[in-house]
Amino acid sequence: MGGFNKGTSKWLARATGACLMLGMIASVGGRVLADDNPPAPWIAPDDAKKVKNPVPSTPEALAAAQDLFTDNCVLCHGEKGMGDGPGSKAIKVKPANFTDAKMMAAETDGSLYWKMTNGRGPMPSWKDTLTDTERWELVDYIRKLGKDAAKK
Repeated sequence: MGGFNKGTSKWLARATGACLMLGMIASVGGRVLADDNPPAPWIAPDDAKKVKNPVPSTPEALAAAQDLFTDNCVLCHGEKGMGDGPGSKAIKVKPANFTDAKMMAAETDGSLYWKMTNGRGPMPSWKDTLTDTERWELVDYIRKLGKDAAKK
C-alpha cells in the first residue's frame, strides 16, 4: 500500500521547504530588480515651469547663495555642482549635474525652484528650511555654476 512513511514525510518536508525558499527568493529578487529600474524623469508641472525668478541676481545674493550651497548642497552635488559630492556615492539616484549644459537648458528657473521646494527621493524638500528668497538665490547660483563650467 502507498501511504506516508518516514522517508516520504522527510521528502515532502524538504520539497515543501525548497518550494517556499524558491518562492521567497523569487519574491525578493523581483523587488531588487524593480528597485534597479531608473526613476521616472523628474519634470516640474507646467505652471511651475512658467514662474519667473523674482530675486535679482546680485553679487551679494550670489555670495549668500554660495554659502547656502556649501552648507546644504555640496554633500551630494559637489563643490562645482557636478553631482559628484561625497554623499552621491551612497545613493542610487545620482544628483543633478548643474554643469551639464543640455540638462540645464531644459530647466527653467521655475522648475529648478519647484524641485528644490518639493524634493523627491533622496533630494530633500527645502520649503521648510530655506526661505523663498534663499531658494531663488540658489537658482541663480546654480545657473552661475553652469556658466562657470562653460568658460573652462
